[in-house]
Amino acid sequence: MQNNNKVNRLALAVLAGALFSAAAANADDVVTTNTFSGYVKMDVLFNSENDASGGLREQALLTLNADEAKDEEGELYMSAWESRLNFTSKSTGTPVGDLKAVIEGDMYSGATQNVFNLRHAYLQQNNLTIGQTWSTFMDLGALAETADFGGPAARIFTRQPLVRYSVKMGDATLDLAAEKPKNSVDPVMPDLVVNYTTKTSFGHLSAGLLAQQLNDDDGTKDDSAMALAARFSGRINLGGDNLKFSVISGQGLGGYMNFGDVAAYDFSGDKMELSTQTGFKLAYQHVFSDTLRSTLRYAQTTSEIDGIDMGDFSSIHANLVYNPYKPLSYGAEVVSATKAKAEGNALTEDRKLSRLHLFAKLAF
Repeated sequence: MQNNNKVNRLALAVLAGALFSAAAANADDVVTTNTFSGYVKMDVLFNSENDASGGLREQALLTLNADEAKDEEGELYMSAWESRLNFTSKSTGTPVGDLKAVIEGDMYSGATQNVFNLRHAYLQQNNLTIGQTWSTFMDLGALAETADFGGPAARIFTRQPLVRYSVKMGDATLDLAAEKPKNSVDPVMPDLVVNYTTKTSFGHLSAGLLAQQLNDDDGTKDDSAMALAARFSGRINLGGDNLKFSVISGQGLGGYMNFGDVAAYDFSGDKMELSTQTGFKLAYQHVFSDTLRSTLRYAQTTSEIDGIDMGDFSSIHANLVYNPYKPLSYGAEVVSATKAKAEGNALTEDRKLSRLHLFAKLAF
């Protein structure tokens, strides 16, 4: 019996040593890189016409959808709140594969826009992404360069908590995601997104499908509906220049499109009526030299709920960006936007924005 105990203790010691050696070897194979980055950006906005209510988020054209106390003409606005901080950690050679963690924020938050705002907080293990980051329904590669942060029409631009699995298929990637419900008041299931992107000899093409189960029970009205929407987008390289495009159409887009300029649904009696929106954008970027480039972007969104026209939203952005040194950029942009009044709403008129936008940005 005593000999057996000695054998058992010896076996355990050998096993523990083997595990320790394996762990030490694995630890030696792990390479972790931590980076701290971000940028400082100063925006100077001058509105020659602005049918809006004032405030920083006008920079995203949000208040084109709200009633203004009075027209704001000759208005100057200055802000550094887009400035950003990013921390990224990457590890390779771990027993569970490649790992990545990202946390990022800016100052676009709070009543006075001076509170640190969480943009991204996610982890990746190989092909799995968990946390808050860009919605899978977006095509980041088709976003045109604009000084106006998030404001152009016909733009899917949102970050939200999600679980996403990406499958590499040669030069293509298939993304499958379950995301935090964007528009449902009483959610019972996540928003589901399928996205397929392929690299081509001339750029890339991408197609996405969004499915939402919308539920709303306010105590007097209780209904639900399934909403489907699709996107086709891409980038075409033309020598040093490029053309970016996107077509988005579907039901119940709500906060996915234009920061929710049109609600995902409304009630007609006791029945939920989904909104229907279609948007398109086209942007051409011309590169004059290694330090100078320009982008011209036009976009329009049409919307209706239960056959009622909710008003077209269109925007034009034209800019010139100068990069004397890669991390440093100076730019000027002219913005013209219109949000048409909704059908049958006598209290609203078309809203217009005419703006000169100057900026300076230093990345680090």
